[in-house]
Amino acid sequence: MSPRLFAVAADTEEVLRLLLGAHLDRIRAGRALPSLARYCREAAAGTAGVHRIAFAVDSYDELRTQLEAACAGEVGRVPSHVTARRPGLVFVFAGQGAQWYGMGRELLAQEPVFREALLRCDRLIGEFAGFSAVEQLKLPAGKARLDELDVLQPTMVSLQIALTALWRSWGVTPDAVVGHSMGEIAAAHTAGGLTLRDALKVACRRSALLRRISGKGALATTELSPAEAQAVAEASGGGISVAGENSPRSTVLAGDSDSLAALVGELEAKDVYCRVIKGTVASHSRYVEELREDLHEALRTVVPAPTRLPMYSTVTAEPVRDAGLGAAYWMRNLREPVRFAAAVEHLSDAGHEVFLEVSAHPVLLSPMRQTLEHGERQGWLLPSGRRRAELRSMLTSLGTLYACGREPNWAALFREEGPDALTPYQAAVLEAARRPRPVPEAARL
Repeated sequence: MSPRLFAVAADTEEVLRLLLGAHLDRIRAGRALPSLARYCREAAAGTAGVHRIAFAVDSYDELRTQLEAACAGEVGRVPSHVTARRPGLVFVFAGQGAQWYGMGRELLAQEPVFREALLRCDRLIGEFAGFSAVEQLKLPAGKARLDELDVLQPTMVSLQIALTALWRSWGVTPDAVVGHSMGEIAAAHTAGGLTLRDALKVACRRSALLRRISGKGALATTELSPAEAQAVAEASGGGISVAGENSPRSTVLAGDSDSLAALVGELEAKDVYCRVIKGTVASHSRYVEELREDLHEALRTVVPAPTRLPMYSTVTAEPVRDAGLGAAYWMRNLREPVRFAAAVEHLSDAGHEVFLEVSAHPVLLSPMRQTLEHGERQGWLLPSGRRRAELRSMLTSLGTLYACGREPNWAALFREEGPDALTPYQAAVLEAARRPRPVPEAARL
């Protein structure tokens, strides 16, 4: 059975407690229960208020267990004052590293909006790169070409764009966006700075050029701070450079293979994590300089527009200004270090507190958490997908977004279940929960 989102709300904590108890009583009784989807839709449509709770379930047994935990106070909650002020939401688009074989298949099969958006991207990939991303996603691991950079990157960008379309159909839209390296392409499209056609053109043509520098350098992920990483780069005599600052204690280094191999040995001896990243190229380093002229020519027809919502650049860590997402920007995105930690800090300083990673599997939640904790900042960090749990992970995050004050499009979420009208039982549950309770005699003394 497909997972569903059970969500209820009330004007007071007491009414919410009564609602949860009434739902639990009915499910324990087990009489005349409709489909789980209809029950969840009726529960969500019949309540409102800033005291909220929501969770994904795939059976009545699981719903009963979750309700028992909620009634016992064992479920973590977003405070009602947070719900009331509806904190700012950021869509965070990941770079490489989130991919896994089988990604996208569950959503392709079950979510028409996702499927249609991915097919729109697929047609453009066919035009620009001559392959089908949808076909690649459906192939078994031994036959798919997702380990090839010029196949992987357009496919991942397309998945991110399709995930964004699905979120929007559910009523979830960002207040700002940010992208990590390749993720800036989907971020730019989401912000309105690139058309879909230009976004896929950037993804396809740039990744094709990157194949030229395959094997000329490598990347390594480390647990060095940005200052420590910079010191390592300066001491290397040019063999190593800083390619990215992901958090106050997570950086990426680029360099030649011998220099990075030696560094791994040195840091391991000091019990500092450092690993060479397999299956990529030394982007964000001097190795991409030879692509500059050809990349500018490949992207000369890209016509950027001013963004319609803030896009925080991980090149500058500041919002993109005017129509600044032309060919020159995408060379900077490829050549300069990824300033992800600084961009997250600036987003937090601007009042954004909810960060939703848009990727096939979360890879940025940990560095974001480290960044926010380092600055003693508050934040809710949510995924848009997990390996072998695509829809459930999205619904779980939707439940938290609902608790943070977002108003889902229930009709789209339960599109197959018909109108929003409450059943007589649901109406009775709601009325009983809202009815004032008599005060016990002892409490009056």
